[in-house]
Amino acid sequence: MHLNYLVFLLPLLVTAIPHSTLDESKNTDTDANDVLTTTSTFSSTISTLKDLDLTSCSLNTTTLNISYNLTALSIPTTNVTLKHVALGRGTQNYTCPSPQNTTAKPTAVGALATLFDASCIASVDEDLLHHLPAIVQGIPLETLDFLATLISLAGAGEGILGEHYFTKSGQPFFDLGFGGDEGDGNWAAMKKVGSAAAPRSVDVPWLKLVAVDGAGIKEVYRVYTAGGASPATCEGHEGEFEVEYAAEYWFYG
Repeated sequence: MHLNYLVFLLPLLVTAIPHSTLDESKNTDTDANDVLTTTSTFSSTISTLKDLDLTSCSLNTTTLNISYNLTALSIPTTNVTLKHVALGRGTQNYTCPSPQNTTAKPTAVGALATLFDASCIASVDEDLLHHLPAIVQGIPLETLDFLATLISLAGAGEGILGEHYFTKSGQPFFDLGFGGDEGDGNWAAMKKVGSAAAPRSVDVPWLKLVAVDGAGIKEVYRVYTAGGASPATCEGHEGEFEVEYAAEYWFYG
């Protein structure tokens, strides 16, 4: 198994286990159930990770399962192949009127996320991969930023694939140069061509995007999302604010 995946995943999964405090003593039964459920998920995930053979990361036989809401997200076009799979963690960004208008709806203004290379996991256990966004979404961003820095010190191709953000003109942009593929020109400005509501209302929709400019990337799927959806109204919000999220990103070129 590649060490970088253990370095990245194990500390993150540990921090995802809820810890009770004295102030939460009135909800002892609920907290205990949450701890038991999350700990069980953590233990089974760790066990699965330890048993994986990640020495070969070929995606030649890996296929994205998008049977959920398939009619809204068309399958990849026939002339592209799967190049990368990433686990994204960051924020969906919104804005509300100032002064505050409690009946207004938040406006989406972009996103910012670190893309961790998950190609090896996708190639050997896609079901495991689909469980990771919900786990990683509960991890404090400060912890994630620290671990991302540590991983980046190992050099190109050691866990961080790239980053996702929006340009000044409002286009979703993907830069996969962190993975050591600068020579392949793996970057793209995208546009949305398909959207499917996620199974939970608190999760941002699943998307299909196609490139309008770039090199190496032609299509991107954002699926198995966790968090990131905006509140229904601007009550309690004024100006720009962030909602944390995680998701799988599948890159075709």
